Amino acid sequence: MNRVAIINSRQTKTPAGDDPWICATLAAVDHAVSTNGWEIVSSTRMITWDLVTWRTGMTGGTIQLVIPLADESEEDKTKESILTEYGLDAARTSWQFFSVPASDLAKKSWWPERDQRVIELADVIFPVSLRPNGLLEQLMGQRDSRADSRFTTAYKPQPRHAKELVDPNRLNPELAHWPGDYLIHWTRASNGPWPGEKTASFLEDLVQSREHYCRSAFATLQRILREGVIRASSWRIADARSVVSFTELSPLDSLSLMRWRARWARWSFEPYGIAVHRDWAMSRDVQPVRYVSEQEWKALSTEERPFCHRIGVKAGEWPAEREWRCLGDFPLREAPDGAVRIIVRDDAERGRIADICMIPVLGFMR
Repeated sequence: MNRVAIINSRQTKTPAGDDPWICATLAAVDHAVSTNGWEIVSSTRMITWDLVTWRTGMTGGTIQLVIPLADESEEDKTKESILTEYGLDAARTSWQFFSVPASDLAKKSWWPERDQRVIELADVIFPVSLRPNGLLEQLMGQRDSRADSRFTTAYKPQPRHAKELVDPNRLNPELAHWPGDYLIHWTRASNGPWPGEKTASFLEDLVQSREHYCRSAFATLQRILREGVIRASSWRIADARSVVSFTELSPLDSLSLMRWRARWARWSFEPYGIAVHRDWAMSRDVQPVRYVSEQEWKALSTEERPFCHRIGVKAGEWPAEREWRCLGDFPLREAPDGAVRIIVRDDAERGRIADICMIPVLGFMR
């Protein structure tokens, strides 16, 4: 049985189902699995590999996964997690683990070794969308006799994040009268699955989407309202504790904090918010964040740390966010009447929220 590697260079973090690289990758998997019954060699932790891995499992294919591992005792747990996350059949999945220091597991330093191992295992390579002179092209080699270019498409990543969040000339005058007794949780696009969502669910929605990214900030807001829960996240939270963040700033005062973060290819947050009355929020253990020095941080208890933030070198920036937090998910569905308001980017989106719930909605722009 031939072993096939379907390879893509890094793509945009906000793809859509009709992106050429996605269509070609799906076609390559289907050709290898359904037409020829070949084994796929793939990996995880990057959307280009995730898509191949998930599609192989969905089509009933056989797959060999190349996976980094920091602790051999975690091998069985890692297997079970990946099988569940991608909807794979254990009987049709084999494994090749390679050792990575625990301190490097969250970094990108091991990516070249992963990619090289996948390529070395393959009898056939389908290069789909490769960056010219990029690492994958170099690893494969210009004249690799295993390469089959029938699914090759141009390398043209198409980011879909908003270029401008709010037009200051269209601001809703009602924002000037925003009440001061509400805390706001601002949403943003999710680069990948939502908190608590399996990768398989995200990829299924992705391939069914068209020109729009399926995990946009507005889609995130809609999901929260349908579930009645603001799901906690540990992203960039010390000690990896999962929290939900709010700000006591008004919508207009929050505008200056809506910044594009090039390092993570995402906005800090976007003009889609869920405002909750401060009294009710405090009854659900939402607390103001304390900003502390490194020395103070070391003296904090485990219980105190989720509600504190180390100031570090940006002492003047963090306190400006006027942040509040709760530990774990926030039960929005339990809110009493009048305790919640919704903010969307513009009035054109208000009707789509009315189809989900009866909570008052305010457009950031007219």
